[in-house]
Amino acid sequence: MSKSTSFKRVVVKEDPKTSLHEAGIYKMTLKDGMRVVALAHMYFPHHDRSMLEQVLQYLRDNKPELVFLLGGIIDEEAFKCFGEDEENYLHDYPHAPEVAEAMAAGGFEDQVLKMGEMCGAFIERFQEASGGKVIYIPSATHQSMPNEIRLMEWIQQTKRVWDGWVVGHPKAKEHPSDPTVSLPKKLEVLFNLHRNPNIEVLRYGAAVLLNQTTLFMIGDFRRRHAADASNTEWEQRLYNIVRSFDGKVSSAWRTSSNHTMPGLSMKYQEFHEIGYMWDPGRMGHLRDYDRRACGFFQGVMADGELFGVSIPVLRGNDERRSFVVDGVAYTEAEPGCLPNGHELSLEPRKIEFSDDEDPRRVKVELPKADDEDEGDEGGES
Repeated sequence: MSKSTSFKRVVVKEDPKTSLHEAGIYKMTLKDGMRVVALAHMYFPHHDRSMLEQVLQYLRDNKPELVFLLGGIIDEEAFKCFGEDEENYLHDYPHAPEVAEAMAAGGFEDQVLKMGEMCGAFIERFQEASGGKVIYIPSATHQSMPNEIRLMEWIQQTKRVWDGWVVGHPKAKEHPSDPTVSLPKKLEVLFNLHRNPNIEVLRYGAAVLLNQTTLFMIGDFRRRHAADASNTEWEQRLYNIVRSFDGKVSSAWRTSSNHTMPGLSMKYQEFHEIGYMWDPGRMGHLRDYDRRACGFFQGVMADGELFGVSIPVLRGNDERRSFVVDGVAYTEAEPGCLPNGHELSLEPRKIEFSDDEDPRRVKVELPKADDEDEGDEGGES
């Protein structure tokens, strides 16, 4: 073993997993003519703000009776800004306005509750726009994607650590947390959705079986080509599939023979994949494989079954993006989610520092000795 690696610590973290049998498959029945919309992976407050406004307008125009939110609705990194050192971040990028507002709310508990309240208000916008029922299925997928279960884990773990420090340093001038205040352990309570009768938060990684034919779910694996993951899901479950997580926008339909006696009977199958609706300029830590396409799903009930299609969001020649539903186009006013950066030239760049400034050496004020002694009273650091 080399000297450079012999003293490195190895931390093994459990990756939460669940199955549909454990999380639950909830059954639901809709009448003919009712509309259904499904969205996923928006990651508020780092969502695609421009295109989400167009989706909300589409919901106002069509008033679907049911809206599914299939995981990845909230970005866990937005909460981690309250307790992590940002000096080693890859890119220097300003906080989203909601994060900045929450950081100004007070201590750790106030920040978390404020951010949770804004997350709930974001989810309520879909219910207000549609006027129907919203079913929110939080995600518990694996480490490659942010998810809601790790958000709750981080909040409780960070509070336990900081509360322990406060108990050990009761006379410190500043305390990072308040041990007398507990934070919600349920997602719907943290997001203040427990008071809204038209929004239902299911268990992590659950699914909904609509009219015994179509399964709305998050999924936990990907495939290389569009519709492959949802097709594999159909082969395993034998239900029509509306699925998120794969990062693609695709729809596939097929018919197969059910039986031939006394006459030919055909069976109809369909499976759909929902893309992402986050801002790629802020969610750069996700791989290009995770951001194949932007879009959502919409369908309508007919003859007791759901017939629908995934709606892709496409960028035009003027760089504005649009999607079309039932012949109606929804187009953003200004181009959104363009790559970060600006125009470069061969001209000499402007120097921002004067000759007497040295940004490599910055003086910092050290704490006084009596402050350190006072902070150490009451326990070991």
